[in-house]
Amino acid sequence: MALRKIFNADDFGMSRGVNQAIAKAYHEGILNSTSIMINLDFVEDALELKKDMPDLDVGLHLNLTNQYPLSNPSDIPLLVDDKGKFKHGFVNLFLLSFFKPGELRRQVEHEARAQLEKAQQLGLKLSHIDSHRHIHHIPLIFNVVKKLAAEYQIPRIRVVNENIFNTLKHNKDTSYLKDGGLVKYAILRALAFWNNYKTDTYFYSILYTCKLSKARFKNLQIPKKFKAVEVGIHPAMPEIDKQHLQDVFDDNILSPWRTTELETLLDKKTADEIR
Repeated sequence: MALRKIFNADDFGMSRGVNQAIAKAYHEGILNSTSIMINLDFVEDALELKKDMPDLDVGLHLNLTNQYPLSNPSDIPLLVDDKGKFKHGFVNLFLLSFFKPGELRRQVEHEARAQLEKAQQLGLKLSHIDSHRHIHHIPLIFNVVKKLAAEYQIPRIRVVNENIFNTLKHNKDTSYLKDGGLVKYAILRALAFWNNYKTDTYFYSILYTCKLSKARFKNLQIPKKFKAVEVGIHPAMPEIDKQHLQDVFDDNILSPWRTTELETLLDKKTADEIR
């Protein structure tokens, strides 16, 4: 059976530039999947573009760290500040999972359910679920996601299961030693091991997160036991978002690497490198 290659763009709905990049990568390149941030301001724009992308799989990019929730802030006080805005990053959520597990579990499920319900209301049939900043790998949150994925019949949960030795064997680029990629990899792989969730989809890119050039796919070999590979990638068009800086809450979308990742998706030979 041929290996299924999933090129998934995260952050659909984050900005005009991200949405336009995803549309371009679908129409002109190899993008076939995306993850939508259903609570953000440019979701309507994303869904309008989606009308012309009938074969684009859409998953939920669960967001508990940026901007405003869909829930009433009074229902999730642990997650938001006094203005009703999400206030925690990955580390704080991880710590809360130990110090306030019961409340965190209840409030995470409340907001995650709200995001799933909105996706359904908007007519999206979700192909998968993952999360912004990989927060769903936190074991307490992962258990909530696993429960809701079964309830809402979502077939796939992203698992960071990249084998560093396999990557090293085929790719000699060690830039992750300097930019924090190795630390992120170690943390997420440890949590994935802790969660002990089996999947037949291999996830590639964590060592080079947000810095995926075409060269980093050269002769990429996927372990034989997997039926599919998901490439997590973050294309954007910074030139568009720089015209609307008042709408930008994450400067990462202005990075030149976002353009490089779009170019990577526009080169159809990128997919041929994966075997």
